[in-house]
Amino acid sequence: MSQAPLYLNAFLLTVVLIVLFRDIASRAGFVDRPDQERKRHQGDVPLVGGLAMFPAFVVASIFLAPDLRAPLGVMAGLGALVVVGAIDDRFGLRAGVRLTAQTGAALLMIWPIAPSVDWFAGTPAEVLALAAFAGAPLALVFVVGLANAFNMMDGLDGLAGGAAASALFWLALTAMAMGREDAIVAALPLLFSVLGFLVFNLRHRWRAKASVFMGDAGSLMLGAAVAYFSLSLANGGERVVSMGPLLWICALPAIETLSLIVRRLRAGRSPMAGDRRHLHHLLVDAGMSPRSAAATLIVACGTLGALGYMAAILGVDDLAIFVGLALVAALHSLVVWKAPAWIALQLAKPDGAGALQAARSISDRLAGPASGLSAAIVSPAETEEAR
Repeated sequence: MSQAPLYLNAFLLTVVLIVLFRDIASRAGFVDRPDQERKRHQGDVPLVGGLAMFPAFVVASIFLAPDLRAPLGVMAGLGALVVVGAIDDRFGLRAGVRLTAQTGAALLMIWPIAPSVDWFAGTPAEVLALAAFAGAPLALVFVVGLANAFNMMDGLDGLAGGAAASALFWLALTAMAMGREDAIVAALPLLFSVLGFLVFNLRHRWRAKASVFMGDAGSLMLGAAVAYFSLSLANGGERVVSMGPLLWICALPAIETLSLIVRRLRAGRSPMAGDRRHLHHLLVDAGMSPRSAAATLIVACGTLGALGYMAAILGVDDLAIFVGLALVAALHSLVVWKAPAWIALQLAKPDGAGALQAARSISDRLAGPASGLSAAIVSPAETEEAR
């Protein structure tokens, strides 16, 4: 039987829940408020995206055949992340508490499969068995790390949702190419839930700015889900590909997070401290409109995902795959290390602000007609919509 109606239901239920939740959230104060430092959006925005996507995903999954659903432990772990993220969104939690809760949720998700994940192509079963004790901590770090990577990437309208949709799409396509129907069917309800959220969060011709955000509840859940579905494709006797190609599918969020951690530690700051040194902030500060910057990074995620998919189906050697990832990381590092100095140099010039405004105008024209409207709402000097 076709699963298409279930996917459509996941999309529609997400839309309906967001419409229901956003007014309640506004009255209850469950909103993201601008602070003019990092959060420069206009007005209070309801943080209900994650609270709508997860129930829609669960409801759609319930109607799948039992052997096609995501395991109960995965659902429990993702649900725990939604709850922890929602509490953090509303009240704020200390970094240690957040990390402990995320670790517990990740353990629920990965414990049955973590020891047998094939991190390198062709790893013999005997080696996998010997490496079980090392594989579990590595899988745990991967899930917690990617959950936080998507959380850190949630800084522009549509960016984290677009990156998650791209990753889930390429994971499902890889599973399809490799004959893993269970992985395809389990991931697609979440993909369609994300698409329902993007109706309200992604800037387009009929929406100048996001009307809801996903919040930590959504970004942590999506990052962990992408990590789990990646691990499941490289798991034990059912593995169809090693982790090498799959890392390309989530490469940009992962590389961006590792880079941020290194830069913050070098500056003597906590890795969990917020700032405007994210790649998406640097692109906006360099003159791109928020819409153009988000679109550029979503396309980059999609391109990297396509390369990972091609590497998987063509059987590219893992050494070449990891060398390629290192080159992508080097290019990212070059951009983020040089961009702040370039922006400061431009602003120091007499016509520097004009040059950045011209760059924004060009990026708006390249991104399409909707950007002109967003640029009219968001001045180059203030970038109010760049959260």
